[in-house]
Amino acid sequence: MSKTLKTLMLVFGLLVLIGLGACSRDVTTVLDPGASLCFNCHSDQDTYLIDKQMEWAYSSHGIGNYVAYAGGRSGCSGCHSGAGFEARLAGETEVPYATPIRCFSCHAPHSNANFNLRVTEPQPLASGYTMDLGVSNLCTACHVGRTSVDDAVPHDATEASVTSTHWGAHHGPQGDLFMGQNGYEYDGVTYRRAVPPAHNTDESRCFGCHGNDNPAIDLGGHSFIQDNGADEDNLNVASCNRCHSDLEDFDVNDVQTEVEDMMAELQGLLIGMGLLDSEGGLIKDVTGTPDEIGAVWNYILVEEDRSAGVHNPDYIRDLLQGSLDYLNSK
Repeated sequence: MSKTLKTLMLVFGLLVLIGLGACSRDVTTVLDPGASLCFNCHSDQDTYLIDKQMEWAYSSHGIGNYVAYAGGRSGCSGCHSGAGFEARLAGETEVPYATPIRCFSCHAPHSNANFNLRVTEPQPLASGYTMDLGVSNLCTACHVGRTSVDDAVPHDATEASVTSTHWGAHHGPQGDLFMGQNGYEYDGVTYRRAVPPAHNTDESRCFGCHGNDNPAIDLGGHSFIQDNGADEDNLNVASCNRCHSDLEDFDVNDVQTEVEDMMAELQGLLIGMGLLDSEGGLIKDVTGTPDEIGAVWNYILVEEDRSAGVHNPDYIRDLLQGSLDYLNSK
């Protein structure tokens, strides 16, 4: 081996040693398992998280269908995808790859070291009306209409139309109806907006009612299911029983029976007028006066609320009765 090559190898070796000496390999974090916050949640004793995950697996939020058909759409991702929801809250406009709605969609325990909700502030409706439902503000970040009735069915127009088979406030307008908002309201009709005071508390709003703990993993809790369809006795009425001790179902004072009868009558009238198809579905490009199309709006609004009147008995009945009175007067 030549002296030149030996010299070069020696120089190279010295440079490597100098470089290694300059690199810092300091330990930045020391995890002491005995004091770690991890074991407050991830222990082999407390099954709380496992219980919630099992409940969630039964919920509509936890199944993949909602992500598959809408999670990647720009107008839907913000509620139909876990990553889309987080991106919307962060003010991002780019639609991320669709992911399931999961624990971290609503909570950020690894960032906050607790299970506080990501959304706590009052949420606005499409009309601009702002509602404060406490811990249920998280729910109304998505379970509200996307369209204002004033934009879809202007009172002062001479004609209104159904613009698509997905027309209406949205498929989940529960927040609107709970607050007595966003229905088509006929001139001269008085509308009762407020829910009973006992229903407008954290214990009785969205989470207090749907998330009420229940021994069944597919009822209440993080399943948020009120009726799992198993049998008539398997209903999550525990929250209701705090006041209605003898209640066994949700048809309090026959409100659901009354609303279902009104919906059946309204559907028949709208089908007869050619404003709904024979199955009770929307007809794209059908036109009519604002009061006629307003009745279609109210029908779809109440149908997609899916509580049969429970979310706001007075306002829902007033919307339907106003629509029926108008159509029956023609």
